[in-house]
Amino acid sequence: MMRILFILLIVIVTAFFFLQGRLNERNGEKPVFLRNDELAEAHLTKINATVHSMYKPDSIQLETFKKDYSNLWAHLNHLYETNDVEAGKEYYSEEWFKQINHHYNGPVQTKIKRSDEQHELHIENWAWDGLACTVSDSNVIFHYQYSDKSSKTTKANLKLVLLFQGDHWRIDALRLISETPLK
Repeated sequence: MMRILFILLIVIVTAFFFLQGRLNERNGEKPVFLRNDELAEAHLTKINATVHSMYKPDSIQLETFKKDYSNLWAHLNHLYETNDVEAGKEYYSEEWFKQINHHYNGPVQTKIKRSDEQHELHIENWAWDGLACTVSDSNVIFHYQYSDKSSKTTKANLKLVLLFQGDHWRIDALRLISETPLK
């Protein structure tokens, strides 16, 4: 008798989970690690990194950081141009994503295209566990292309906080220290 009740219980639990799984809608979105990031692949910039932190990343961590940092800027430039927060959401921490979505009204075309040419990264603090860091990004060269074919080039200094979450580094905070026109 106990054996029949036990088998019946297993069948009911299995049927319940099977039906629950079928009820869940699948949005068809691939996980981040399976998606092809066209914005990041098309982005080219020069990144020089200097580590000033007591804890230092190894060579693999540093290369991963530089690649993710370049990808992050591809998405920040896209965000600047289109206001499309969804395209780069995997490069923003949850709090930063909430903040930029606070007044989000959907994508728009600003008719200003921004690109970054070079970055001089100074890693000021690298967490002992390699999951957080603060950086100064000095002498960032930005090119702005306007719809009337005019352009402007600036040099900026930034401070950033980055977190390693999931598969890659994400921006958690960014502060513009200065931006001066060139030429």
